[in-house]
Parts: sequence; C-alpha cells; structure tokens
Amino acid sequence: CDQKKPEDCHCCHKKHNDCICDQKKPEDCHCCHKKHNDCICDQKKTDECHLCQKKHKDCHCDYKKHNLVRASAFRANKNTPQLYKAAVTPSVKVLYQTEQFDLANEYNPHISTFIPTKNGIYEITAKVSFCPSKSKSDNSSKNKKDICNCDYCQKNSCKCDHCKKNYSSKDKKKHSSKAGYAASISINVNGDDIDIENDFFVKSRPIRLSVTTILQLQAGDRVQVMFSAGANGEILAEAPLTNFQAARFPSPM
Repeated sequence: CDQKKPEDCHCCHKKHNDCICDQKKPEDCHCCHKKHNDCICDQKKTDECHLCQKKHKDCHCDYKKHNLVRASAFRANKNTPQLYKAAVTPSVKVLYQTEQFDLANEYNPHISTFIPTKNGIYEITAKVSFCPSKSKSDNSSKNKKDICNCDYCQKNSCKCDHCKKNYSSKDKKKHSSKAGYAASISINVNGDDIDIENDFFVKSRPIRLSVTTILQLQAGDRVQVMFSAGANGEILAEAPLTNFQAARFPSPM
C-alpha cells in the first residue's frame, strides 16, 4: 500500500535485502529486474549506448559518433619541381601539390596550407630535397685538360713544360675549390617561423632537409613550409624526400 517505506519492495513490502519476490536488489533494474549490465530496457546506465547496449568505449554504432572528435591527419607530396632564385625570393613557400590522404579535409593542395578545424596538439613534419644550380666553372668535365694560355705556343691545351709548371693539377684543385652555402626549412604558422632546421652545404650537391615539431594549434591557424638557401637551384619533386604531413594527438582540447 502507500504507507510502506521507500526502501521496501513495492511488491512484497520487505526490505530489498530480504526481498524474495521478482523485485530484486536495488542495483537491479526496476523495469526488467536484471542487472544493469544485462538490462535491455530504457533504465540502463547513462554511460551505456542506447542502441547497442554497450559501454561507449566499446560501442561501434552510429550513436557514438557525436561523442568523438574527428580524426585529423594528412600527408602531401610534391609532384613538380620548383625553381628557386636566392636573389629574387630569399624565402619561398614549398608547394606540395598531391594529397596522399586527408582524414578531415584540412589540407588545401592549391595553396599548400594546412588549416586545422579543431584546437589541439599536432605533430608536424616537413621534408625538402634541393639541387643547387651549377656555376659556369662547374660545367667543365673532370676529364677535361687544364686550360691555359701558353706564353710560348699560344695554345689553350698546351702540354709544354711551361704549362705543366704553371698550371699543375694541384694548383687547379686549389683554385677550383667549391664554395659552400647555407639552407634552411621551417614550419610557419600564421606568417611566423616557429621551428627551423638549417645546415651548411657544399655547392653542386643535392641536399635534404627535414624538420619535425609538436605544436598547440588553434582552429583556423595556417600552417605552411618555408625554404631558403644561399644558392639558386631547384626544389626536387621526390615524394619520399619532399613531403608535408601532420596528425593530431588525443587530448582534452
């Protein structure tokens, strides 16, 4: 009747611990009389999915999607070479025109820019392969003979004792030593270089530079890759060596 105590069973009017009827212990569901883990009615625990009746961490149905943050990761490669002139543009944006994948549609290959749609912690990696232009002095083959203007025979490729004495191979190596240059690659966020990797290289040799960083980004930030060098040349289109990629870490942000 209505006079029974709240803790009594509303069926046999006994304490729940002593209840012998179908209304079992308090941890059982008041609707289907089963443990909440096995409950199939609407009185299930709030941390369980209302569709597949599993814990949300084990849930695989569509209902769980609204509780997840969409995965964020992309990788882009360079598909065409990019000319570089140090005197004209000391620092240039590296163009990565081909998307390998983009889980959240956050990378724009037309402007080679990553724009995250969620705040979070991101790992970003960029790579560049660069081949400097050869100077005129480098165009001569190693097998060519020393070029000299002989005072005696007036020939350019003379083998007389005078030429051998004044234009020895040792002197040639000394005067044709190749100068070096500096080059750098940087992760640029909203117009500012955040992380930079640089080195000094010998001219006429292809080089490879890479930079990796972990940054806290805000939705709408513009992330690009910048390159600079002290020599003219060409940024090579080699997917394994010239690429741009990022992924978001799981975080409460």
